[in-house]
Amino acid sequence: MISFIDNQPLLRCRGRLKFKAIYVGISLFFTLLLGLSPSISAGKKFTHTVNKGDTLWDICEKYYGDPFLWPELWEMNQFITNPHWILPGDILTLLEYKEIKLPPVKKVVKIKKQPVKIKKPMGVDVSSFTNTKALGLLLREIIVPWGKILDFNTEKMLHSKDETAYVKMYKEDIKPGDKFTIYSISEPIKHPLTRKKFGYIYSFKGILEIGKAQKGYHIAKISESFKTIYKNDFLIPYHPVSSCMLPIPCQHDITAHIVAAKDKSGLLGQYSVIYIDAGSTKNIQKGNIFDAIQEKESISEPPKKETITLPPTILGKILILKTTENTSTGVIFWASKDFTNGVKVRPTSWHKQPIKFANLPSCSID
Repeated sequence: MISFIDNQPLLRCRGRLKFKAIYVGISLFFTLLLGLSPSISAGKKFTHTVNKGDTLWDICEKYYGDPFLWPELWEMNQFITNPHWILPGDILTLLEYKEIKLPPVKKVVKIKKQPVKIKKPMGVDVSSFTNTKALGLLLREIIVPWGKILDFNTEKMLHSKDETAYVKMYKEDIKPGDKFTIYSISEPIKHPLTRKKFGYIYSFKGILEIGKAQKGYHIAKISESFKTIYKNDFLIPYHPVSSCMLPIPCQHDITAHIVAAKDKSGLLGQYSVIYIDAGSTKNIQKGNIFDAIQEKESISEPPKKETITLPPTILGKILILKTTENTSTGVIFWASKDFTNGVKVRPTSWHKQPIKFANLPSCSID
């Protein structure tokens, strides 16, 4: 006769084995899940060696698919003093940023970006040696003014700051508080090398603020004056130029010339404002640095009398302050001697900020 009581220990043993198997399976699942978690939350650190032409923007686009992560990449690499200056051979520490899917859960896990304090690039303050509101500019053609000064509320011959002016505006929708640059136009100037007509110098004289409108004219106030202002001086909208400039290297091979200078000055030296015959269409940008150079040649002794080109003499260094399509405005921040219009200029090649900027006050770029 078979006894069922005797089978109970065997059944209990089998139950314990089944439970242990289930427990081990669950334990292995959570161990695997926990093993994956640190790599997801912490990210795998790796590096990138900078190649010529690399930028933080491009590197973030390449590795993360998001170029706007460049401030965080800059923050992670403290040795980079300026995001515009990374050199070939620099080794950047990167943090892998991508979506990871866990097969058991079928859920996308994103790495949480930690808030970082973005460092503002440091520039140089040029206000100590030039007024960026009064730079003027060189244009190839005459532009249509927005208005002109009709008269003043005084009978003086010379007019300046804080005086009231009566202006005729050619455009509609002029509102009180609108600001305009007061300017005059030179006669056509000739290129110093080709002697052909090149353009016109726009001399900025001051800033005017529109007030109350009257029938046929507006009452305005001269808020700033840089030069003597006269009747029939013209008006264009005021566009401020920051005095805090971020020097950046020019990556293009450009040859241009100084065509003219502010106030039609013929002798140029330190702190002269100059106009160049090349602009944004030739990849010149605000902040680029150019050398004004004098080319040198030497003729060997007979019988060969060969002409040998020698390294040029650097006459001065120019910081570009603003550009148009075909011209650029700059200031000579250092000069070895005085020179004249027609001098050739070319971009300065540099990886570190030129030492001649060391004496200029620094400022934070907005």
